[in-house]
Amino acid sequence: MDPVGRENTPEDLPMPDAFPSTNRASDNGILDAPPSDAMDTDLQPPPPELSTKIALDIDTVIPVDPNVEEETHGMHEWVVRNFTDLRSVPKVFGPEFELGGVKWRILLFPSGNRQRDMLSVFLDCVDAYDKKDDSEWHQCVSFAIGVSNTRDESIHYYQTASHRFNTASQDWGFNALIGLAKLYRGGEDTKGPFIVDDEFKITVWMRIIHDETGVMWHKFENWDSRAKTGFVGLKNQGATCYMNSVLQSLYFTNYFRKATFEIPTENEEPSKSIVLALQRIFYNLQFSPDAVSTTELTKSFGWDAIDSFAQHDVQEFNRVLQDNLESKMKGTKAEGAISRLFVGKMKSYIRCIGVPYESSRMEDFYDIQLNVKGCKTLKESFDEYVAVETLDGDNRYQAEGYGLQDAKKGVIFTAFPPVLHLQLKRFEYDFHRDVMVKINDRHEYPSEIDVGGYLDEEADRSVSQKYHLHGVLVHSGDLHGGHYCAFIRPGPEDKWFKFDDDRVIPATKKEVFEENFGGETVHMRQGIKLKRFTNAYMLVYVRDSDRDKVLAPVTKDDIPAHLLKLLEEERLQHEYETKEREQAHLYTSVKVLRDQDIAEYPGFDLWNFANGPNPSATFKVARADTFGTFREQVASQLNLKPEGFRLWNMTGRQNKTVRPDNPIYDEVDNETVEMVMAKHGKTAHELRFYLELLDDPNLLRITSNGAATAQLQDQANRTGAADLKDLSKGITLWLKYYDPFTQVLRFVGRLYVDDKETKIGDIVPLLLERAKLPPGTPLKLFEEVKPEMIDVLKTKVSFGFAELGDGDIICYQRELSPKELPTLPEPALPDVAAYYDALRNRVKVAFKEKGHDREEENRTMILSKKMNYSAVTSQLARQVGADADKIRLLSFVPHGYPMNRGNTIKYSANWTLELAFGARGMPLADASAHEEPAGTLLYEVLGIQVRELENKRYLKIWWVDKKNKEQGPFDILVLKQGKVHDITAAVADKIRLGEIKLEDDIEHANSQQTPKYRVFELSRDSRIGKQYSEVDYIDTIKEGAELYVEEVLPHEVSSPLIQVFHFTKDPIRGHGVPLLMAVIPVEPFSETRKRLQARLGMTDKDINKARFLLVEARGRTKPIEDDDILAELPRTEEWSIGVDHVDKSARGSRLGSFEKAIKIFVSPLE
Repeated sequence: MDPVGRENTPEDLPMPDAFPSTNRASDNGILDAPPSDAMDTDLQPPPPELSTKIALDIDTVIPVDPNVEEETHGMHEWVVRNFTDLRSVPKVFGPEFELGGVKWRILLFPSGNRQRDMLSVFLDCVDAYDKKDDSEWHQCVSFAIGVSNTRDESIHYYQTASHRFNTASQDWGFNALIGLAKLYRGGEDTKGPFIVDDEFKITVWMRIIHDETGVMWHKFENWDSRAKTGFVGLKNQGATCYMNSVLQSLYFTNYFRKATFEIPTENEEPSKSIVLALQRIFYNLQFSPDAVSTTELTKSFGWDAIDSFAQHDVQEFNRVLQDNLESKMKGTKAEGAISRLFVGKMKSYIRCIGVPYESSRMEDFYDIQLNVKGCKTLKESFDEYVAVETLDGDNRYQAEGYGLQDAKKGVIFTAFPPVLHLQLKRFEYDFHRDVMVKINDRHEYPSEIDVGGYLDEEADRSVSQKYHLHGVLVHSGDLHGGHYCAFIRPGPEDKWFKFDDDRVIPATKKEVFEENFGGETVHMRQGIKLKRFTNAYMLVYVRDSDRDKVLAPVTKDDIPAHLLKLLEEERLQHEYETKEREQAHLYTSVKVLRDQDIAEYPGFDLWNFANGPNPSATFKVARADTFGTFREQVASQLNLKPEGFRLWNMTGRQNKTVRPDNPIYDEVDNETVEMVMAKHGKTAHELRFYLELLDDPNLLRITSNGAATAQLQDQANRTGAADLKDLSKGITLWLKYYDPFTQVLRFVGRLYVDDKETKIGDIVPLLLERAKLPPGTPLKLFEEVKPEMIDVLKTKVSFGFAELGDGDIICYQRELSPKELPTLPEPALPDVAAYYDALRNRVKVAFKEKGHDREEENRTMILSKKMNYSAVTSQLARQVGADADKIRLLSFVPHGYPMNRGNTIKYSANWTLELAFGARGMPLADASAHEEPAGTLLYEVLGIQVRELENKRYLKIWWVDKKNKEQGPFDILVLKQGKVHDITAAVADKIRLGEIKLEDDIEHANSQQTPKYRVFELSRDSRIGKQYSEVDYIDTIKEGAELYVEEVLPHEVSSPLIQVFHFTKDPIRGHGVPLLMAVIPVEPFSETRKRLQARLGMTDKDINKARFLLVEARGRTKPIEDDDILAELPRTEEWSIGVDHVDKSARGSRLGSFEKAIKIFVSPLE
């Protein structure tokens, strides 16, 4: 059956996604308004009262939905009689009826609306026709339309739908309610036909639904968020919805917004300033009428298009952004704002039961991660978080001075922040499946909470710990992707809005709470349970006592004057550009080419209209202006007399060239520019002209009687010609002269030939004179047909025989003697044909040094597609000041194909630049100084010649020092048949030569033993993947692997070792370089932590913010307490130490798109 809908829907009124192939009956062109006379559509008289009732009641047909508020409900019946006669009319209206104070009726198409073998029936809202087109009036209705046998009500059939009736959509229903054959004869699922004695009954059941937010079932066509809600959204760059939800949450934390505005940015570089970009977003969110772009912010992060299309984690992005901003706030008025707003304190403790001993550690938190699995409510999650574990039996606690003791172990809060960020752990590791999964279990959260019960007894309780929900960040989807949005209550009033990228709409409490708890929902009509994949991921609560301060309004007085001026100018410029775009259809661009433009252009044709810059005379012209007005505009702006020039239409030829075609005369002056464009600018969608000066001294002219130099206007006056048309019966050619000694091709003017039967050789004296060559100098003449076709012209044939016509180009040069050819500076360019071949293969290429490919700066060169590897590196070597033989080229595709980035281009004598980019690369195009590079290549300067790699293996290694800091990468060359000890020997040489720095390493300097080295690869989650022994063969190392080398410390040789790795939030989100650390017997972890801090090179602040976990091979984790002794902890399998802290490095992640760690590539200290 056809679902609900409309027919011939206008393009400006698209269908809702739920009803993609639907019909609206009144849009079929037959009837656009209610009939003024009932006879117009054979309106049926009201039916007599029936003696029976229909078998189906409304609760059966449209079950009550407890999630919506109903205003009223009802049922209407219409007995359709004389159906055979009705088949002769297109449509029929049933009698009007009233429900909810609104008039309705049934609209019937007896022979179908779009399908002639179907019965089409619609519910039509009569009152909708009387409302103004821009009226907000609407009615939200859940309804069903059914047909039944008037004698046997058990023979019935119906369909259901929901619709928002308004002035733009007055009726809704079913194109294919039931087949006409089934209506007459019945079907397998009915006892008989629906029509008896040429009549049947149509019934409509209706529930009018209260539209709490005003947007129920809204199609959001031309939705104006600012006008409707007072707020605007953020544009999605591809996969930045996670960022948009965080930014909206921070924006509506008004105290944070004010603090951001207080960071000085007067001297910031706009393209690299994170703070200025965030200030711009916050300003535009407050004052812009339209959705706000985040492109400047992501650019300031150092992100490229690939990063903007990668899904990231909300909490991680929030942490990284705040960490960066916190460093920028130091020393400013805003210093400490983030801590005052978001930072709380908690205490981890172990308290002995039988003796007076307690071990505890205080730490700050920016958010609280709460379990969803196994917890039905937020309270249960908090209770689990602070649950006390009893240490007894074999697990008793070793208390200093008291020995093994029964103890209580747990976490308690000592202070909560004004704004509480609660991270719901929707993503967890599934040990049985060995994968990360999303937890979609039901988890309820309230509108207000009191967390005072989770405070330590000794904590300050003078402040109430009651909080109100301020925001809900929602994730819809699974582990590998999905969509984020935010529900936010901007002010103290209980009014919610949904911020879904660029759209902001009012939201109900049901949407904020029930629909985001997760779990399952029951399908209203089918009665089956469906799992919800949309659920809350992060909750933002604001403490009641701080609400006035946190949510205090932000006014223009809170924005620094310099920032206000800058952003207001940007806003006005944006509004101007928007207006220009809106009015663009009223104007067209007219490009006027002049001789001075051609003289500066060295390429094919007379100008590159497709990819080059605009000619110096380019006009914005109203399409409604007359062409005569445009002529006057040209004369005025170029300071010419109207009678002193004429315009030639430039036409695109079939061979892809653009040439002057014919002059445009004054008989079109009264036509509009639009009309002229329809005649002469069809293919280019713009007008292009060549401007010919009638007193042009550079015009050469040859008549059938010989050469003549009279200017066109003079000749017209002299011959008494009525107008210039009399002198346009010949042909006009454009001339270029090529000098092979300078490799310069230049425009030298035009040639007018009166008679096409004139021999081409007759113009040679004129050409010599124009090129300032001695009389009698032999010349070679060419016709520039198209880039790949430069034909030699024979001087003994006529112009007509050579098929030369208006707009053709003749190139000529001095014919070189055999003795002159070897003396040319560029022997490969001896003539015009060779010059054009080189030009056709020229391409502008950008080069970026590997490791710096995120930087905007690059080196651009114009090269030939035919250049081989050595020729390209030789050109590049001159710019970078390196040995050409040591430059290695790598592929680089900057947009959308990260797997192609950095693949080595192997040295080959047959390789040419044309092969550099491959099928996925950008096409190589003709190069000019004005064009963008056709593509980008990476390069790196090796310590060895590229060709040496044929017999040897080139490896990149990183040195890891004793503070876990990386140096490198370093290039080493080893025999392909060698062993790993060749790598360590090469590393030792680099240490000896000082290339690898060992700063203040007294132990190494005084050691008499030969150092031992550890060589390993990293796994995808930044742990030690494969460790190599000295005797392993080089060919066991996979191609492209990055190796890490560190010294084995003396005390590590005989001690048991444990791996230590870095991660953020979850052990699978690793970063940095891991290390192996000795496990010392009887050493409490408080001392181990100090050794770790020294080995990791972490500051006191960073080490205090970090979490330390024991991580088993299968992924299970356990917090490490200060009194734990690693050597004595029971274990059943291999484990390691995970250090949970934010990744501040600028190195790319090894993870996939969803798991990719977030990086801000601008240093926080800049």
